Amino acid sequence: MDNRRRWLRALIILALAATIFWHRTGAGKINAYEARALAVMGEGSREGRELLQEIAEGRKTGVYHLQAEGDIVPNAGTEKVIGLTVSKDRGLLGVFGTEGNRQVMLACLDTLPLQEVKVVQLEAGQNAVLIRELLDERFGGYFLSSFYALYNWQGNGLQEIWRKIAGNEERWQKKWLEQGEGWQGVSEQVTTDFSRENGRLVIKTISSQTLWSAPEANGPRTNLQSRTIAHTYRWEPAWGAMVMAVGKVNQTTPFKERRGNKYIDVFNLPSGEEVAVLEDEDLLAWLKAGEPSYWRVKTRTGRVGYVLKSHVDLSLPATPR
Repeated sequence: MDNRRRWLRALIILALAATIFWHRTGAGKINAYEARALAVMGEGSREGRELLQEIAEGRKTGVYHLQAEGDIVPNAGTEKVIGLTVSKDRGLLGVFGTEGNRQVMLACLDTLPLQEVKVVQLEAGQNAVLIRELLDERFGGYFLSSFYALYNWQGNGLQEIWRKIAGNEERWQKKWLEQGEGWQGVSEQVTTDFSRENGRLVIKTISSQTLWSAPEANGPRTNLQSRTIAHTYRWEPAWGAMVMAVGKVNQTTPFKERRGNKYIDVFNLPSGEEVAVLEDEDLLAWLKAGEPSYWRVKTRTGRVGYVLKSHVDLSLPATPR
């Protein structure tokens, strides 16, 4: 029964992803992060969580997993972090603390298949969990992508404080974007450096991106355009995130969330509102002239979404508070 459920889930994900691909219009296309969200949709199985528990307690041996230890949860000593790849498209990350002689699961996250799990220091007395995941969704139009994600303990659980593509290959038929026959794709390779400045974590990335065209999916490629971009992210505890910059909204502007291939207005940010810039969301604007370019931002109330770049005046680098 469990195997049939896993197969059903995989077929649903495949159908959803294929539907999204086939209904692409000039308004946009699915990106790697949306493909990731499709891949990890749904709750983790009880079977996977029980297996994590058995590994944490030493009752299950011979199962390949990734493990790290560190002080993740405030006032709880040292925790054990275990990453487990459950299937081709799914993984689990568990954080365990010790109560007496028992290993207690403090948090569990659905992930993609895991390639790396480690504990990194954000600043003195505060650590985070860094994972690297693999998305392998090759079915004609496909994604083959790896991601970094960084989590620290906020409130009652793990919260994402940074994410970044580590490498990305994706391709699609031009007709899905109403651009004629043949295939297009994006190749992206990212080098990532983790260092420290003034006692805080700093992450520097250099991304090389190429848009290519080909007559067939695996045919000879013609490079259409390329670019290299560098970004720096700094741990800012006042924002609870790795931050590229801090800025102020220069006019009343919609705060947007991305749903499918569209940016949807959620509410208005007033002029003068301060936001932390988390990521440069301009890949689609680079791929297609005329598309708007966005910052992915975090508000003082903790909402994460998108704001037009032209509506934010930046202070670079991010200003500490």
